[in-house]
Amino acid sequence: MANIKKNFNFRNGVQVDDDNLLVTDTGLVGIGTTIPVEALDIRGNVVVTGFTSSSTAQIGILTVTKFEPTQIVGAGLSVFSGIVTAVGSGILTYFGDARNLQGMPTSQWEDKDVGLGFTSIYNTGGNVGVGTEDPRSTFQVGNNVDAGEKGVGISSVGNINMTGILTATTLIGNLTGDVTGRITGDLVGDINSSGISTFVALDVNGDSDFDGHTHIDNMSVSGVSTFASNIVAQGNLDVTGELDVDGGASIDNVQIGITNDNEIDTSTGNLTIDSAGGQVIIDDDLSVTGVSTFSDVIEAPSGMNKVPSLYMNQSNLPNAGDYHGLFAHVHGTGRGYFSHAMGWYELVNKDLFGVVGTGTERYNIGVTSISNLIVSGTATFNGNIAASSIDVPNATVTTKLGVGLTNTPASDIQVTKSGNADIQICGTGGIAALNVGREVGTSKTHTSQIRFGGGAGAPYSSGESLDIINYDVGNFNYHLGAGNVPGLKGDFVWHKGLNSARLMTLTGIGGSLGIGITTPSTNLHVIGAATVSGDVNVGNNLVVAGALLGNVEGTLTGNVQGTLAGNSNTTVGISTLNNLSVAGVATFTTGIESEAVGIGTTVTDNAPLRVNPDNEDRFFVGTNGFIGIKTSSELENVVINASQVNASIGQVAVGATVLKSSVDFADAGTVTTRFMLPPKITGTQRNNLTGVIAGAMIYNTSNNRLQVFNGTVWKDCFT
Repeated sequence: MANIKKNFNFRNGVQVDDDNLLVTDTGLVGIGTTIPVEALDIRGNVVVTGFTSSSTAQIGILTVTKFEPTQIVGAGLSVFSGIVTAVGSGILTYFGDARNLQGMPTSQWEDKDVGLGFTSIYNTGGNVGVGTEDPRSTFQVGNNVDAGEKGVGISSVGNINMTGILTATTLIGNLTGDVTGRITGDLVGDINSSGISTFVALDVNGDSDFDGHTHIDNMSVSGVSTFASNIVAQGNLDVTGELDVDGGASIDNVQIGITNDNEIDTSTGNLTIDSAGGQVIIDDDLSVTGVSTFSDVIEAPSGMNKVPSLYMNQSNLPNAGDYHGLFAHVHGTGRGYFSHAMGWYELVNKDLFGVVGTGTERYNIGVTSISNLIVSGTATFNGNIAASSIDVPNATVTTKLGVGLTNTPASDIQVTKSGNADIQICGTGGIAALNVGREVGTSKTHTSQIRFGGGAGAPYSSGESLDIINYDVGNFNYHLGAGNVPGLKGDFVWHKGLNSARLMTLTGIGGSLGIGITTPSTNLHVIGAATVSGDVNVGNNLVVAGALLGNVEGTLTGNVQGTLAGNSNTTVGISTLNNLSVAGVATFTTGIESEAVGIGTTVTDNAPLRVNPDNEDRFFVGTNGFIGIKTSSELENVVINASQVNASIGQVAVGATVLKSSVDFADAGTVTTRFMLPPKITGTQRNNLTGVIAGAMIYNTSNNRLQVFNGTVWKDCFT
């Protein structure tokens, strides 16, 4: 091969083959690529046999036979074999076999394999401290609790001594010491207190066993109380409700319920009820099985009401006006009646089978307090149901259900409380789901679901996943401030973890989406790198702050600002540019073909050629051939509009292609319109003319005369 000793200067770069070697005109060198992005861009393997010096290197995989650096600076270091020596006060993070590491603490830490398939690390002796250099317990966090300082100490026998707050889901074992705060959950075990235990409120759902003396200032018992032994009351025994004594009570010579038949018996003689006030008041019904003898008429204290009696027919009833409020039974009808407002009213009848009325009547019983209500069939409630709790296998509410502080719910189901309100759906062993849709059943056609716990057909849904599913074919919509609330400030924010930084934000005002930024300034604002594997469609401007690297293929619509480092080489086809701004000299070797050209101004659809932006300086050519000079308007039947222009022309001809004189109007217009009109003004307007010289001609509309100025006066051209 011949030797060539000569310098070559390539101003626009040099290229060897397609991609073997490329030197751009900007000084970038590419080997194995035609688009170098660095001063030296090598795509492929590099073999260097000599000394290589580099101040900064970014290498994916580096294979080195002998590596002797003086300094290694990076985010991390991984060494598979060899010796790593850490010098200085910095932190060295190491992963792997550390059996040969030197300079580490030689305390009591050792590995232990007990044959269970794993190796544990343990401390052979001494104490372990976290946040302290002087641990006094086997394991101590913080300061010494025994010295009155704040911390946690755990001894080798399991004792825990702490000064802070203990939060535990489950606490098993004996608790010794004072407990300040609430115990929430099940307490399985005994509470052994040698002193006095004070409870502001004690709710015991099960049995309570008090072996010693129990002193209770005020005891309210809503349920059944069972006393196995005697009840000794030093003072009065005040029973507000019912006194139920199963074993009987002995009151002097009066015995109650000793024969298990709810009777009041006497041990000897008759039972005499004698009151000091002279009246015996019985609040409930009085049933007498034997013969009762009354020495006088039985009347109420007012003397108006009588004791109800039996009547054979309704005609036998006494005058209702005389016995207002009297209850009576009519044997002929088998019904009960009461007197009111000068008439007798039938009472609601219940037959032997439990049917009230005839089965077709409806009765409004008002407010009813029922301790236990058992309904075997369907129960319909037209009004509100106020209850502390309702336990039903299946319940149907035809109108609305209110929970909490409302008797008139505004929605089908409304929960209103003064504090927190919570609705919980819990599937302890499976899927917990809330279904919202337009179908009854489980076909999942026109419905949606919010569920937790996974489900079939969802590959990314596990037992720890939350799914929001629309089983229909409609939209999945998010609305923020749907009530058009003024001053809306909320955003759509994505987090990963509670109280974590924002990952993505979609602003509620303007609809801007930010990735890596909480306050996006554009519709899509990304902080960091973005990778798009498919096409990117930009509806408006594409602004690139850095370099645009790579080939641009396809149609480029919009402004290209900045430096185009490379060639725009179009060998075939037509390059269409909407706006072309050339700061320097533009040279066109053949010609320019364009639908519109603007020089110093923008183009419009009706003006393919526009020069200068202002009307007083504008020149344009319209699509219909009209020409405007110092104007932007097109006049009807006027091809050239220069109404605001003073023109100086050496010769002019109208309707002629060859000028026969300096001013040639001989062939102007058509044969039927071939006449000339001088300026038409009134006599007053003529007298106000300025700068008039001899030869001036006008048509005076005041006297309909053609007049010529001779330098002194206006002369008529005809009489």
